[in-house]
Order: sequence, then structure tokens, then C-alpha cells
Amino acid sequence: MKKLFYFPVLLLLFLFTLSSCGNFKLVTIQDIENDKNNTLKNKVKVSESVVNNEDLTEENENSENTSSTSLSKAEKVVDAARKQLGTPHLLKNPKKKPATDCSGMTCKSYSTVGISLPRTTTGQAEMGKYISKKNLQKGDLVFFSSKKNNGRISHVGLISRVESDGSVYFIHTSTSRGVVEDDFYMKHWQENFVTARRVL
Repeated sequence: MKKLFYFPVLLLLFLFTLSSCGNFKLVTIQDIENDKNNTLKNKVKVSESVVNNEDLTEENENSENTSSTSLSKAEKVVDAARKQLGTPHLLKNPKKKPATDCSGMTCKSYSTVGISLPRTTTGQAEMGKYISKKNLQKGDLVFFSSKKNNGRISHVGLISRVESDGSVYFIHTSTSRGVVEDDFYMKHWQENFVTARRVL
């Protein structure tokens, strides 16, 4: 009689045990390996992300340093050009005072930061990289032509000021006035403008 009583109890316990197993996942060796690989992949992704962020930070710092260095050099170049204001043109120098022409003025200005420009305007127009008028900044070189030169570059100036209102000024050597500072957007200069170059 006791055996008959224990049998249903044992049967119920067995069924309960089977049903409770559904809450557990069977873990295989392959699952463990996959988990290890996923963890490794995540670690690699995280480390790559950290490295890339460090590279970007370093790159940004380098570009900021380069930009500030270029601006400080531009200031020196423009200061050197300002010191030449009033110097007569070579062709209009009856008293044989120190004189210069347009490319001579830019050569002298750039030499203060250790840059040797070619002595001719056409040679200087091949230096550095092209810059559009809307992106002009202090220290950039601007080149002009005239109708008598059939579009050939014959004059160079140096951007000296870029104002917040969009006004732009440049220093150059005028045949009649010597080294002067003029408004870049004057009609005469815009009609004869050819290109702009950034050397710094």
C-alpha cells in the first residue's frame, strides 16, 4: 500500500522537475566560445573608437596650431609691408631714395618669415595654393593684369586687412604713389583681378 502511495508522488515530482527545466538555457562549448569572441570584438571596437577619437583630437590640435602659426606669420608679413608704405616705385625715384616695385615689396615682406618668393609677379602667381576672393585672409597674395598686358599677370599686392563687414584692403606698389594701401573691391582692381594665392 505504501508503494502505491509513493508512486504518484514520485511521478508528480518528476513532472515538476521536467517543467521547471524550461526556464534554463542549455549552454554549449560553442556558446561560450561565441561569447568570448563577441566580448573580444566589443573590446576591439571600443579600443578602435578610443584610438580614433585620440587621433581626431590630435589632428584638430595640430590643425589649430598650424592655423595660429599661419596667422602669426601673416601678421609679420603684413607688418613688414606696412613698414614700406610711402616707399617710391623704382620708376619714379628721381632722388635715388630706397625704392621698390610690386614684386620687390612682396619679396621683402615674405622674407621676414623665411619665405623666398620668386622675383617676378608671374613666378609669385605659381606659389602656394589658389584662394577664391570670398576666402581671402591677411597675408594672401592677389594678382592683377591690365588691358595693355592682354590678360597677362603684371601686378601683385598683399592682403593687409579683412574687415567683418566684408571690406578687404591690400598693400601694393603703385607706379605713381609708391607703396600704398587700397580697397581691394575698388572697380579698377576688380576689373583687372586675375587670381589669389595663399603661401602661408
